[in-house]
Amino acid sequence: MDIEAQIAGYASAHEAEITKTLSELIAIPTVNPPGRSYWECVDYLSGLLQSWGVEHRMFSVPHESHPRYSILGSLGDGEDGLHFHGHYDVVSAQSPEQFQPRQQEGRLYGRGSSDMKGGIVAMLFALRAIQECGARLSKKITFALVPDEETGGRLGTHHLAEAGLLPRASFGMLMPEPTSGVIWSACRGALTLRVRINGRIAHVGLSRQGVNAFEGMVEVVRSLLALKRSVAARRTAFPISPRRANRSVMVLGGESGSGLNFNTVPQSAWFSVDRRINPEESLAQAKAELDQIFEKHRKRGINIEVETVQEGNPAVSSTRAPLGKILAQTARDVTGTKPRFELCPGVLETRFFINQGIPAYGYGPGLLETSHGPHEYVDLSAVLHCTAVYALTAVRLIA
Repeated sequence: MDIEAQIAGYASAHEAEITKTLSELIAIPTVNPPGRSYWECVDYLSGLLQSWGVEHRMFSVPHESHPRYSILGSLGDGEDGLHFHGHYDVVSAQSPEQFQPRQQEGRLYGRGSSDMKGGIVAMLFALRAIQECGARLSKKITFALVPDEETGGRLGTHHLAEAGLLPRASFGMLMPEPTSGVIWSACRGALTLRVRINGRIAHVGLSRQGVNAFEGMVEVVRSLLALKRSVAARRTAFPISPRRANRSVMVLGGESGSGLNFNTVPQSAWFSVDRRINPEESLAQAKAELDQIFEKHRKRGINIEVETVQEGNPAVSSTRAPLGKILAQTARDVTGTKPRFELCPGVLETRFFINQGIPAYGYGPGLLETSHGPHEYVDLSAVLHCTAVYALTAVRLIA
């Protein structure tokens, strides 16, 4: 049996082990925010890699309550050829039962099963398949397991990039996000702000002595709503699913708050602005449009503070790069269907690589439509397919 046939059959032959590993990973509640159970998760993953004899090391970033941990590792020798990248943090669950994984009709249910612990397990077992089947690589496969993707990656991938620790893989990077069967070759940019309006507190009976921060916030938001209508009229020409998701995005008030009590003039009011930027736009343009509104209201006497939570330009990889072409062909060989290249409707950590000139793509076993929801699940057959796709793509690219 040739090496590709061995690798193609590896995941199916190890389905029980793959399912067990994914179940155990889902049961670790790596909720972000605030960043719970991070150490428990990286300790589990490190133990798995150590048992396989896969070279890796851990990096920690201090945090006031929940330290952050990343794992960097590699398989093979030579220069960096291909990079696998995954995040182990998950969003909050709708119920504690979501951290009690259950298997039903070929699906594994649980928080993070789709986004993206199913993808991490596929990625890691792809390395194991290459290792156990004895594939010879001309270049090294590097990998990273990071926290905080769900909150912008500041203490995860962004920190590794700033520290110069991300590998410059010559062929590119793969990330097993829940792509619903397509390949994400592009992603939107992001600009997330926390806007605070400052006023002056006063007793309700002496309200004229106060400055109502809530009312100031309403004025600012009214201007932002006008901008939002303009933003929503913009369309991307990139393929995207569903097609109605082609509008540029601005969400106001995902987080918000005001005041201390009903009988006092609120001295503070705040809200979030989350701007997702199509590839035809730019981060600089998005910033300028928002800054213009804030400055207009400052001149009218409203005290506005703006904190940047995350920011990043849109990022696009060529669909004709060797990694993109081999990934698409391999996915077709494994699943029987050639995937389309599309724009991710959100933002991806592929941007940290693309902006350094490294081709980067999202392709994973999960479904975007179930991710973050109360009934999140991943098809186990999709996890097995993704394992084979990652392993065969690597071997075809750098063997």
